[in-house]
Amino acid sequence: MTNSFLHKDFEDLLVNGKITRAISLSCDLTNLVKSPMYFNHFSEPHYSTFNQDAKTVFVHLNPGSSLGNINSEDEYYAQTWDKQRNADGYKLSSNASIEEWINAYSESWKNYAHDRFVVKNEFDNFDYKQACFLMHWENSGIDLIKGNLKDREIQQTNSVNVINQKLQLELFPYGSNTIDTNKIVKAFDLKPNIIAPYIENLLDTIIAHPRKYVLFGSRVFSSLIKIYHQKVQAIIEIEEVEQKFTGITKNSLAFSFVRLNWKNQQINAGIAHSFPRRDLPNAYDKMAEYGKRCWEDFNNKLNSLK
Repeated sequence: MTNSFLHKDFEDLLVNGKITRAISLSCDLTNLVKSPMYFNHFSEPHYSTFNQDAKTVFVHLNPGSSLGNINSEDEYYAQTWDKQRNADGYKLSSNASIEEWINAYSESWKNYAHDRFVVKNEFDNFDYKQACFLMHWENSGIDLIKGNLKDREIQQTNSVNVINQKLQLELFPYGSNTIDTNKIVKAFDLKPNIIAPYIENLLDTIIAHPRKYVLFGSRVFSSLIKIYHQKVQAIIEIEEVEQKFTGITKNSLAFSFVRLNWKNQQINAGIAHSFPRRDLPNAYDKMAEYGKRCWEDFNNKLNSLK
């Protein structure tokens, strides 16, 4: 993540109890598509997990957290960040510096996966399906156990490792469970400068360290990358025709390879078009098979380019 983005968001929270960037994004998108598009402006932003030099990067649209019981525009804008409650949670004094807040927030993520999945014995379907998808991606830097994917110990270990050993990025770092991807694409097409800085921040983070795999976890990224390429600046060097995989689920699953050039660095990336599909989340073996087929296609494409 670009530190200036995170620094500015925390400064907003500490001074105003709201993230200006999140509010502006919500307003701009809502006005463009004539439909409410609200992002969380009253919680800490989540640009990424903090394994910044990880070999594998998995990019998602935004954290899927709920905005709570908000039924109107007035209720949305009235929400504020609870500084004292968060200071108590991070064990900080109320007059702690921005850097101290960011450090405390970063440190909390180092223990998040173990505390949640081992200590509290919780389960998160979204995190676990990432582990299943990445199961067969060789030399990913993520220690994943193969076997009975419904085994509780395997689920715990793989859930912890897939969070701690990869870098997960969010295009929009503000939580929401009400975002319509089709409307995001429409808004970007109408007014590229609203979303372009988020894409640029994402690409800056990706090239900050050498990567083995860069993956985008939704079909929407194919559209967003194309719009950026056409309306902001050319970044696509190679765009593979979308591959269709049959025999895993009733309907075919899709994946494509794309090579981007960002600041004179090549990014070989895969777009897992079908990753969010509703017929895959609880079908762990099918998700693993889908991931394997994606890896084979990705690897074959790289070998053909040598």
